[in-house]
Amino acid sequence: LIAGISTSTTAQIDYESEIQPIFNSNCGSCHGSNGGVNLSSYSALLSSVGNNYGADLIVAGAPDASGLVDKIEASPQFGNRMPTTGPLSDSEIALIRTWISEGANQVPTNNEIDAEAPKEFQLLGNYPNPFNPSTELRFEVPRTSQYTISVYSVHGSLIKELVGTAQVGEARVTLNLGANPTGVYFYQVIATSNGAQYLVGTGQMTLIK
Repeated sequence: LIAGISTSTTAQIDYESEIQPIFNSNCGSCHGSNGGVNLSSYSALLSSVGNNYGADLIVAGAPDASGLVDKIEASPQFGNRMPTTGPLSDSEIALIRTWISEGANQVPTNNEIDAEAPKEFQLLGNYPNPFNPSTELRFEVPRTSQYTISVYSVHGSLIKELVGTAQVGEARVTLNLGANPTGVYFYQVIATSNGAQYLVGTGQMTLIK
């Protein structure tokens, strides 16, 4: 059996779908588009200044230095706790704090989107097939691994070997057999990780010139 490790990264909070609705429901009547602190949009919020705090209302990456967080939590440094209609729920406050801690982005960056690593080493085949003179070999690895791709003729002779490093996820390696004659070839992909070797898979391909 081929061992595999499943890992995942948690997506960042999306401002438009998770943070702005909190402000729309609780703060819009006092902090809309009528000047002063404006919570009507991402750009308005990021450009709002907490005059009592002498700094931007949002300090990306630092919720404890953000005036907005101070105002929505109990016992603010200046004035009354907001919103005046009643405090936000603990989960709403935690969501805002986490969003600021993550950088106060409007949308998640690529490496913050939900992504689940492959659970095992798996060969996905090669494309195109038949090919001339290049084809792309694709395979998945559950963790960063060294790979060796061995290409054999129909008679079993080793004609080419490719070595490299594959990061977690899908790897794509281009194979060029332009110097070889038309025919059927076989390939084997071996991955090495933490001192152990894994057979990713074997495949057959056809070179047509």
